[in-house]
Amino acid sequence: MEKDFWLRRWQNNEIGFHNAAPHHYLQRFFASLQTRPGETVFVPLCGKSPDLAWLREQGLKVVGVELSRTAVDAFFSENGLVGEWRVLAGRPCCCAEGYQLFCDDFFKLSDVELAGARTVYDRGALVALPPEMRARYAAHLAALLPSGSRVLLVSYAYDQLETSGPPFAVSQAEIAVLFADDFQIKRLAAEDALHSHQGLAARGVTELTEFAVLLTRR
Repeated sequence: MEKDFWLRRWQNNEIGFHNAAPHHYLQRFFASLQTRPGETVFVPLCGKSPDLAWLREQGLKVVGVELSRTAVDAFFSENGLVGEWRVLAGRPCCCAEGYQLFCDDFFKLSDVELAGARTVYDRGALVALPPEMRARYAAHLAALLPSGSRVLLVSYAYDQLETSGPPFAVSQAEIAVLFADDFQIKRLAAEDALHSHQGLAARGVTELTEFAVLLTRR
């Protein structure tokens, strides 16, 4: 997807992909990330997700990246936080106690911006990308992370012929192709989730599986 597509979606408040509550897979499988208080978690394409605040409540420092300043400003405002815009590592970043949200392109980030993060939570990044961008995403994520890092990844499986994304269908088989060279992959859970994704149902999707996997950097 072109950057302008997402910027327009946020500007026009066309954000049906946004969840109002922390994701149940994050809460259920958080322990599998093996974090300790004070460590840093990285959230790519973070939007204004309530998952960010939930992760902070667990005692983690949260680093995110998001193209839209509208989304970043909304996160701080809606959570009663006073964010201060700064330039960190040459990139615009809104900061508050325990948060650094970069307003930039994920593919431009280096490990400097990740501040030593060895934990990643991806609920909406991979599934936001069309097929031609996913291999690049997987390779860049691997390049950012040291050995032993853990990624909790949430994805969807549905018939892509029924509707185009985003969110796109990224099956477990495709995840294996994308990540197996650099990560160990463990499937954590899968469930029928069409009832909780009415936007996709309205677009013609008849069956939807939402699943979570744990990736461990080799």
